[in-house]
Amino acid sequence: MGSEPIFGVILFKEEKSFGRWDTFNAVVTGQRLIFAQMTSEMMKAAAQQAREQAKADGKGFFGQWSDQLKATYGYSRKYLAMSPSAILAETLGNFELINNAISEINLKERFKREDQGVYEFEVQIHSTAGKYEFLMDQNNDYVKLLKRVYGERVKTPFGHFSKTVNIKF
Repeated sequence: MGSEPIFGVILFKEEKSFGRWDTFNAVVTGQRLIFAQMTSEMMKAAAQQAREQAKADGKGFFGQWSDQLKATYGYSRKYLAMSPSAILAETLGNFELINNAISEINLKERFKREDQGVYEFEVQIHSTAGKYEFLMDQNNDYVKLLKRVYGERVKTPFGHFSKTVNIKF
């Protein structure tokens, strides 16, 4: 199979019930889209490790708190250095969609915080394995990444990112 480059990671949320969410890091490669589940235990461990390191570095309460936040928000970066097979094996909840099996990715804009004019996208991924629905922050880098790999299969709201982004690999 050879080398499988990882092009980026997108944070997806899957709405469950009663305000609960499952969170996934969608790892985009040239061959597949890997969904890496982010468990609460994983986030707690990352925060604890950051707190302990900050303490060892002599940082006070606010320094430790800041480092904890950075660790939890930057958690997805670890997938850039992992192999796709290691990502899949990380938890039982991880799964993949082969890029060629994805027929369409629809992005629909919706308010996240209407009072502040902050938007997010409802994401529908149509594939031979079924339809998957997630929420994603409205982030130009995320949309460019999807366009880079999936091209015209990515459908955006009128006036948003209507042109295909051509980035050389």
